[in-house]
Amino acid sequence: MKLLHVADLHLGIQVFGFSMVEEQAFILKQILETAREETVDAILVCGDVYDRSLPGVEAVNLLDHFLAEAPCPVLMISGNHDSPERVGYGASLFQKQGIHVQGRPRKPLPYVVLHDAEGPVEFYLLPFVRPEMLRGAEGFEGRTHQDAVKWMLSEMPVPNGARRVLLAHQNVVAGDEVRSAEEGANVGGLDAVGASVFDGFDYVALGHIHERYRVDQDPDRAVIWYAGSPLPYEFGRPSERGGLLVELGAGGHVEVRPVNFKGIHEWRQIRGPLEALISPEITSQADTEDYISAILTDEEVYEARERLVSVYPNLMQIGFDNLRTQQAEGAAGLTELPSMDSLDVLFAQFYEKQNGVSLEEEDLALIRQILEAVES
Repeated sequence: MKLLHVADLHLGIQVFGFSMVEEQAFILKQILETAREETVDAILVCGDVYDRSLPGVEAVNLLDHFLAEAPCPVLMISGNHDSPERVGYGASLFQKQGIHVQGRPRKPLPYVVLHDAEGPVEFYLLPFVRPEMLRGAEGFEGRTHQDAVKWMLSEMPVPNGARRVLLAHQNVVAGDEVRSAEEGANVGGLDAVGASVFDGFDYVALGHIHERYRVDQDPDRAVIWYAGSPLPYEFGRPSERGGLLVELGAGGHVEVRPVNFKGIHEWRQIRGPLEALISPEITSQADTEDYISAILTDEEVYEARERLVSVYPNLMQIGFDNLRTQQAEGAAGLTELPSMDSLDVLFAQFYEKQNGVSLEEEDLALIRQILEAVES
């Protein structure tokens, strides 16, 4: 059985004020084309379907078109960014069309059975779950995400020889143990789920982490993969984005290979003096319509955004790496300031700390005038 595993669509997201709807429509089209070309048996959408719990009209229309055009069954769960009720709306009606949606975690886990030449495959649907969502549930006394997931999986049907696939949306880490509640709630803490929790499954299709990688290399465990997000959504991430083609063979044998999707625009970070970055020598080397994060190394620069946008219309972000920013960490680390009788002297010291040069006397005179005006 061949599966297309995707996750973290974040439909409707805005990045630095730029709507990603056009980009996402372009990506969803590629997902559908891949499903057709590879003749996959099912598309797995593993959470964070939308970017927020109350998605906009454009985001809802994107999903509606995607589901209507799907050439095969679609299995979809909600993630931590989703509203379980909104993702799960119409699930009973969709099921008649081969679209299986689970918005809210339910125990025992709902599952869907599909068949290939090797027999049945059971697909279990576990939306994002945290312990707070299970408060009051009979028999649940856990405190961590791992406790919540283990409890949700504790009433699985008796194995009958069918291959098993799980869709989940959690922070899953390799190994058996994660930190206890007393040790904190960061990565490896309360929100982490150890890979051993999923023993008994042949393949675990994950969402939540935006990078594409295999969680645990232990050959005696389930094959557990994050598909990653189909678009970067921030700078500094690997440029190759996409999903995973999963082939589930006889006896639970699993083969996984990446499939890449390409957005309309690339995501690039450029760095250097402003004049160099807007020069033809630099701008001619790549598409100026790309999404750009610019790191300026000038000590002083004026109208930087306006001048950059005139060349890079999709400028998303400007940062600085110069003497001032290099010293800013030291300035931010000050825990106690010396006692000063005069605010102008204090300001002069701050200016020198931030910029690495002293205030000119005429500038200091201007500061004094401003302070006197404020005081009066």
